[in-house]
Amino acid sequence: MSLTAVYAEKALVGEELQVLEDACILIEDETVAEVLTRREFEASGREARIIRLEGKTVLPGLFECHNHLALDARLPGHLDMMNLSECEHTILALKGLEDDLMSGVTTARCLGDRNYIDVVLRDQIRQGKVTGPDLLVCGIGMKGLHGHGYVGVPHSGAEEFRKTARENMFRGVDILKIFVTPGAPAANPEEFIPCYLSYDEICTVVEEAKAMNIRTAAHCIGGKGLDYCVRAGIDVIEHVYSITPEQVKLLEEEFGGWIDMTSGIVLDPEREPYCPPASVKKVRAAREYSRQCMNRIYQSGKIRYTIGTDANHGQLYKELEYACEGGASALDALKGVTVHAAGMCGAGNRTGQISRGMKADLIAVDENPLDRIGTLKHVRFVMKSGKVYKSI
Repeated sequence: MSLTAVYAEKALVGEELQVLEDACILIEDETVAEVLTRREFEASGREARIIRLEGKTVLPGLFECHNHLALDARLPGHLDMMNLSECEHTILALKGLEDDLMSGVTTARCLGDRNYIDVVLRDQIRQGKVTGPDLLVCGIGMKGLHGHGYVGVPHSGAEEFRKTARENMFRGVDILKIFVTPGAPAANPEEFIPCYLSYDEICTVVEEAKAMNIRTAAHCIGGKGLDYCVRAGIDVIEHVYSITPEQVKLLEEEFGGWIDMTSGIVLDPEREPYCPPASVKKVRAAREYSRQCMNRIYQSGKIRYTIGTDANHGQLYKELEYACEGGASALDALKGVTVHAAGMCGAGNRTGQISRGMKADLIAVDENPLDRIGTLKHVRFVMKSGKVYKSI
């Protein structure tokens, strides 16, 4: 087996992302073999190929916890692009995968695409035929016939949801995804938030997922739909832009799952030129109220959360900045795309941290992100499964 030693000024190691000075990370093939200091390794007399990341901080490869392959929020009219052909979707996906990997994302959780291109590309990446992050995929997202979900397919009645859930699982998906509420946030706490799925429909998807030991994810900004998701046992609730204080307490006391935060959809004005004017108007009116709602999650201290962009490829660093601005510590924000993200995805025993026996998914940045989270904007080095994809 080949041995590679990665030298860095600092490394964030273990479950707590502890700072190791003068770090040496030993890689055997695709796996972290040992974590030690450079001095300790050189004193051992062992030989290895050396990768020198002078002045850099090494940390685990990032998880993009809410992605779509055929959507690209950096493009004008991207929401309507769901009506493009399968071939055009694949071209978009290949570009997004490359940009995500080069930005430090070594694992992406994909929450809905058409024609099972996510399943195909996941398998192609595993076989080494396509370059990109490792993927966790959901296949066909399921929405109500009258409901929201640009990437979702309309359903009505529990048996329609059951049939698609089973079709997804037949195709080998990792997650079942449903769309419960609108996408646009509420402008104030009095605004009514529709729920497009019945409690029975939600429970049916949860039942099918549990029978095959896979996880469920629900697009849900708040309202009655959020109460339904908690009660039904959804594993991950996405977005929560309009969550109330009472619902925060519900999550703290009764919810055993995760919240996946995508703050930039509402807070990032740079996304506005690429969205329909009516959507932009709605988001602007809701921005400050949504900020208050989402900050309750970051400041709770009791709610487990992860972080994603919702198809803003290569821009994950922004989401961590919003988390920190909202009251999260840099450590917790960083865990939301590494250690905690791996746990939410069911991959915590093989990736998400730099420890012996874990996959050799590493990135390097100029500064310690625990001191300045914005350094993640410029990822200088990317290794996935022991292979270097970006080097200094």
